[in-house]
Amino acid sequence: KMERKNMVLLTVIAVATLLVAVVGATFAYFTATATTENSTEANVTTTKELNGATVTFTGTESKLELLNYPGGLAVYGAKATIKKTDPRDANDYQATFGLKISYINQTSTDLEWDLYMVAQEYDGLDADNATTCKLQQKQVGSEVQFWYADQSDPEDDTTQTCNGEGIATALDGLGATKIASGKLKMKQNDSKEITQDNLVEEADGTQHDGVLSKRMINTKSASDKYYYLVVKYPNSDAPQADDEGKQISVTLSIDGDIQSTLYSAS
Repeated sequence: KMERKNMVLLTVIAVATLLVAVVGATFAYFTATATTENSTEANVTTTKELNGATVTFTGTESKLELLNYPGGLAVYGAKATIKKTDPRDANDYQATFGLKISYINQTSTDLEWDLYMVAQEYDGLDADNATTCKLQQKQVGSEVQFWYADQSDPEDDTTQTCNGEGIATALDGLGATKIASGKLKMKQNDSKEITQDNLVEEADGTQHDGVLSKRMINTKSASDKYYYLVVKYPNSDAPQADDEGKQISVTLSIDGDIQSTLYSAS
């Protein structure tokens, strides 16, 4: 019997790059005859010189990736920082920018996403320990079925999905605000962008919440802002064999130019 192998690709620019191999798919889970390969990652830093200041957008150490089977979730952290170009400069500066999510989702499942903002990372988010999501498996004849579910879910129910409540609670404990949410639509073979211009309502009527534009940091009192993108891969009892070999890529980045002005607290 020839072994079937799939490749699921997740790319998060300014956050991380992940390459994961998955094997065989059936209903509401993947059927595998081999384990997943070790992931590789590379952080990318975006730096822009402004009038009197420098803005850097880069990935944080807090990262969780459990998207190689249905039911899983992922958390990607990014940090925006502004610094004066000349520390002796008596002026303070404010940077205003928008955020953009670019994605490809070739699977037959809509992925869900929530974007959180933390004004100050007091203790940090330990995404790995903030979830009860774990890989489940079930032996059915000669096959081993894999899916993600919370530890409290029935171990033999292949339709379960990690709910991400632990992540949401941990972010709430950091004082996070959910600034936007929506879906990465299924069967998108070409790159698609989610910006403030199409966040409220897409052409097909899909509704989103929140504001991706007018993100602000300043050198006086808010030099750092943290952003956490939570992506979920819903599980169901629908056939998922068509997801074999399909690509998923997600990119969180600054949208367009960054506006720089002198900062005024008034």
